[in-house]
Amino acid sequence: MPTPIIMPKFEMAQETGTVSKWLKQEGDPVEKGEPILEVETDKINMEVESPASGILGGISAGPGTVVPIGQAIAYILKPGETLPQAGAPASSAPIEAAAPLPTDHPAERATPVAERLAQAHGLDVQALPRSSGRLTKADVESFLATQESQTFEVSKTSKVSPDKPKAVPAARRLAHQLGVDLAAVSGSGPAGRIQSADVQQAAQQRAAAPAPAAPLGPIPTAEAGQPAIRRTVPLTTMRRTIAERLTAAARDIPQFTVSLAVEMSRAQQIVDEARTIPDGPRVTLTALLVKACAWTLARHPAVNASFNQDSIVEWAEINIGVAAAVEAGLIVPVICQADRLNLGEISMQLNDLGARAREGKLRPEELRGGTFTISNLGMFGVEHFTAIINPPQAAILAVGRIAKRPIVTEDEQIVVKPMSDLTLTADHRVIDGAKAAQFLADLKHVLEHPGALV
Repeated sequence: MPTPIIMPKFEMAQETGTVSKWLKQEGDPVEKGEPILEVETDKINMEVESPASGILGGISAGPGTVVPIGQAIAYILKPGETLPQAGAPASSAPIEAAAPLPTDHPAERATPVAERLAQAHGLDVQALPRSSGRLTKADVESFLATQESQTFEVSKTSKVSPDKPKAVPAARRLAHQLGVDLAAVSGSGPAGRIQSADVQQAAQQRAAAPAPAAPLGPIPTAEAGQPAIRRTVPLTTMRRTIAERLTAAARDIPQFTVSLAVEMSRAQQIVDEARTIPDGPRVTLTALLVKACAWTLARHPAVNASFNQDSIVEWAEINIGVAAAVEAGLIVPVICQADRLNLGEISMQLNDLGARAREGKLRPEELRGGTFTISNLGMFGVEHFTAIINPPQAAILAVGRIAKRPIVTEDEQIVVKPMSDLTLTADHRVIDGAKAAQFLADLKHVLEHPGALV
């Protein structure tokens, strides 16, 4: 029986994936565990390994195609096997889990992709069943599929009404929040399962006014006196996610900003001296900013927080995200527990994360769990800007370039100093103006007196 290649799930809330590119083509021979395609989620690209050895066939999703999680997108055929008929289930036989190996089986006997997927789902790599000596992506997917199948079988035999609509958990939560009746929603997922997008569409249709305004119609062409269109660029999954998240943040979060100028001569001196350490990591001003923000957040836990409907959550960890521009858009890798790291350790992590972000090789867990974000555009010559909060965080710091400016000293002398503008955008539901100002004042102090970080 042909082995299906299904759209995998890399993140807990993920409902769809986009085929980025096929590394193997129709009719190519493949080996089990060999990367055969790349899948784009809303944050990163991940490789998908072949679940079996054989010939790749039946590719049904080309580059750019959005596919629900769990749907078959191709098959691996062995000699004598043919592709299943259209509409036939991917496999009529239940997935059998291999007997688990001893717990002392070394974790390094797993492929990198399999290990990342297991970690993303909180699974113990050593305890997972495998079909051969080395744990592959297919083994992890089979284990997850078995769990989901068992959950579905339990739900079928439970006292829940058999007429209860099939929907992913995220779609059920969204339907409850929006007051949408799932029984009236058509599902676009595998076997008609309802996705979050289906619920959103139903809510939008319900909210439509009885007499809607006349549609705007297509963009006028050059013949109508308008400029000609150079090109239309389809939204990537990442760009669409950026648009949706930041639109929601600007719409739903009451944001305000506070700014001040910081004298950066001693901060620059610290960075310059750190770079002279033989064989040391390349230290940047961003690394010092991460260290300084972590120090300040430890003294202002109300800023290291999130709004949670009827409560405010203050986080026990200080995990600082650093916004980074990549070819596809914007990505925010996270430095976890930054308050426990020294400047060199932060620099090494930033250098590593930045390099892998540009190569599209970040792992999902490296983009999760941030409690505060820094956006530094100083390297592009920007002197002052305002950033939009990265939900569910309560604040983000925008950093402008360091430029020499004349300032008046306490003894009324005019001197020229390297200055930088810092702007804190805060969620007014969580942080009041006075708290934001105190946080920024303490951050200014530690950047102007970086000896406090030692």
